[in-house]
Amino acid sequence: MKTVALIANGQIDSPEALRPSILKNQRIVAVDGGLRHCHEMGITPRLIVGDFDSCPENLLKHYASISQIVLPIDKDQTDLEVAIEHELKQGAEAITFFAAWGKRADHSLTNALLLVRHVGKVKLETEEETLFAIRGKTEIQCHKGQTLSLIPLYGKATGINTSGLKWELNKGTLDQNFIGISNVCLKDQVVISIDHGSLLCCLLKQLY
Repeated sequence: MKTVALIANGQIDSPEALRPSILKNQRIVAVDGGLRHCHEMGITPRLIVGDFDSCPENLLKHYASISQIVLPIDKDQTDLEVAIEHELKQGAEAITFFAAWGKRADHSLTNALLLVRHVGKVKLETEEETLFAIRGKTEIQCHKGQTLSLIPLYGKATGINTSGLKWELNKGTLDQNFIGISNVCLKDQVVISIDHGSLLCCLLKQLY
C-alpha cells in the first residue's frame, strides 16, 4: 500500500512524538508552512506544495532542490486540498495529515470535512488522537480502554449499529441533538455500521 504523510502548517506540540508516525509513510509532502515542521524534525520531504504565504523564503531556498508545486494565493481550494488530490492521482492509497489541527479553527474544521470527503483514504493524526471518517460498515482496530467519539459532520447519520463499545447503538441516530462523545472501547476491534450518512471518528491514543 502506498502511504503518504502530508505535513501542514497547523499545530505540533511535540515533534518528537509525531516524527516516528510520519517516517512510517513511504512518501512525505510538505504543505506550505509545514516545511518548517519538516525542517525542525530533520525530515526532508519529497515534494513541497503551496502558495507559500506561510513559508519563510529562506527555508524555500534551503530546500530549492526539492520539487515544488507553486499555487496562486487566490484560489478556490486550500493548499492541503490540492496536495491531497495530487497524491491521490499519483496512486496514494492511504494519506495521513499531520499538523492539520489547531492554530486556526477554520482550517481545523475544513480539514475535518476533508476526512469525510475522502472516506477510507485519509486520516488526521495528532499527538493525542487519530481522526477519520466512516461510512457503511467499518471495523476499527483499537485497544481496550481507548476513548472513541462519533460525530455527525455532514448532517444526520441514521441506522447506526455498534459492537465493542461501552455504550452501544442499535439502529441509532446521531445528529446535532445527539452526539456520540467519549464512548469507550471494550474490545480490540470495534465494528460500526451506518445505513445512511457518515460520521467523524475520533480515537484517543491514551487508554481510558
